[in-house]
Amino acid sequence: MQKITTVTTTVPTGDDDGPMRGTQLAQREQDLAAHGRAGYSLHNTQTVTGQERVTFVDTLTRDDSE
Repeated sequence: MQKITTVTTTVPTGDDDGPMRGTQLAQREQDLAAHGRAGYSLHNTQTVTGQERVTFVDTLTRDDSE
């Protein structure tokens, strides 16, 4: 059986938001690494761009034997 999960990260794009952007991207990296340690593989990444932020939606999958 295949399990599917998502990691959603919203990152500000404003010039004054550099520190927050860095924090959010570091958290995304940690979340993806944690899922990787749990056996998930990154299947797809979609980005949704807005005026003040970008949202990353990462889809991860894992095959579990029954």
